[in-house]
Amino acid sequence: MNDLKEFKGFWCLPEKPETMIPGIAKFDPESGVTLELIGSFHEELNLFFNHNLSSADLIYGVDSNHKKISLVYCDVAKHEKVYKAKFSLIKYRVRYLLEGIHLKDVHAKIFSRGNFNTDKLNKWFLRNNIRNSYTFNSENEITGFSISFDSLKNRFIYDLKIDDFWLLEIVSKSWQQEKDFNGININEIYIIKISSVEPSAFLDIVKKSERLLLFFELAFTSKVKFISFYLFDHEPDADNLGNKSIALYYKQRLGLRDKSPYDRPVFNFNHIENSLNSILCNWMAIDSKLEPILNYLVKSFQNDNYFDTSNFMIIVNALEGFHRRFRNDGHVDLKVRLDFLFDEFQNVIDIGKIKLDSFRIARNRHYYSHFYEKDFQYLYDLQGLVDVTFELRKLLYCCILKQIGFNDALLKNVSVETL
Repeated sequence: MNDLKEFKGFWCLPEKPETMIPGIAKFDPESGVTLELIGSFHEELNLFFNHNLSSADLIYGVDSNHKKISLVYCDVAKHEKVYKAKFSLIKYRVRYLLEGIHLKDVHAKIFSRGNFNTDKLNKWFLRNNIRNSYTFNSENEITGFSISFDSLKNRFIYDLKIDDFWLLEIVSKSWQQEKDFNGININEIYIIKISSVEPSAFLDIVKKSERLLLFFELAFTSKVKFISFYLFDHEPDADNLGNKSIALYYKQRLGLRDKSPYDRPVFNFNHIENSLNSILCNWMAIDSKLEPILNYLVKSFQNDNYFDTSNFMIIVNALEGFHRRFRNDGHVDLKVRLDFLFDEFQNVIDIGKIKLDSFRIARNRHYYSHFYEKDFQYLYDLQGLVDVTFELRKLLYCCILKQIGFNDALLKNVSVETL
């Protein structure tokens, strides 16, 4: 999913298989999927005046390699009528493209598993499937070395029963890529497999995969991208593909910031290995109580390229909401809530070093919420507001980690200095 891709072929609506129109579907990781048609499924009508026809849940395609394609959730973005030639040029925006199947229904529960890999998992696991060995002479100089890996098997890394319905497995895969006579490359990727006990809709698998991807984004405090995404049908039959892989293409949701100050995770597999089962189960089960607060944290990282008072408000309101939902749901002043959370996380080195005026922070929040003139005297200047916002974000980050199962011992080894 990191590369541009084109699918040239013929396209139709499921209910009108006889009306095949030439066109090309394009996938761009940044802008998503589009479909450009030379003609229209409703040639006699102007789609902008017939709104009920300007979208389609499904469009079928067959590309130049005779591969079936399903385009899911399609909306007309451009409609030009070429009157002299008596045909239309139509452009659709498409949410998802599935290469290798004609879905009978968007919500068809026919899939058993989703496999994906990303661009940063090697740095998170800090393990590999490659074995190195060296020989030394009497003067401790290297006189030879060997490199080996098993390219025919996936090396088992980790598996987990997330709940009664979903299973997770992570394996590594290595392969040799010859470059020239002077050397070779040995590549390694981690493949994440999310499986359902019963047949599931592909949208359910995507949702679970994106939730897991957000976990790794939280670890890196920056965007993690799908490199590839494949679906597998649950039970092979004549209408599907005999359990062959079905490639999925779509524009990834807006993640965290593009880059963090240091391209290394705040926490990694080795750091939380003994608690990873419970942490991941808690993460995948995040409910409506914690989800809005997590969304505020994600929103804060997305706003790193610019700053205004809303950045400050997002963090403070999230901290207040966290304390009210998980510590004290009574009528408590914001200053008291902030003091409580700062005291709770003093064990975290980078939180213990923070010296913030909770009274002044509360007065700033009240001012930007209600513009009380009495609070004006306590306002931070712009740089001061930036600094206090980033310090508060460190606290919110620790709140999220603790809620998903990071105990005090794990939090003590977490460094949030670069957040």
